[in-house]
Amino acid sequence: MEVFDGFISAIASEFKLKFHKDSEGSYRTKIDFENGRSQEVLVTLSNDESGDRVINYYSIVGKLKQDLCELYKYALQLNATFDYGAIALMDSTLVLRNSILLEDCDPMRFMKSLTYIAAKADEMEEMLIQENRY
Repeated sequence: MEVFDGFISAIASEFKLKFHKDSEGSYRTKIDFENGRSQEVLVTLSNDESGDRVINYYSIVGKLKQDLCELYKYALQLNATFDYGAIALMDSTLVLRNSILLEDCDPMRFMKSLTYIAAKADEMEEMLIQENRY
């Protein structure tokens, strides 16, 4: 975890971002956009099936309130159009997520993934919910 903490600290310093670490070792940051909107991204570290450390990005699109078959269909169709990441359902929350190997990650790659996930999640949030909640 120390390598990850140092990596996040270096990213925060280089790109002037504020990360907040929770008791479980996850980091949160808020990305502000020029249109006045913003999006929060959760960044965690886990191990994949072979034991390699993986950086995971999660950004909430919105909470589902009912069985929305058309929304699910639309979300799955959108998955095929993303350059990075995918739409996922976590409990009753629609999120946009992406994962990259820690050992292959440099600061520019980290930021590209972070800002892409934030921007796409915010775009979907604005389109589907029409509010700036997350």
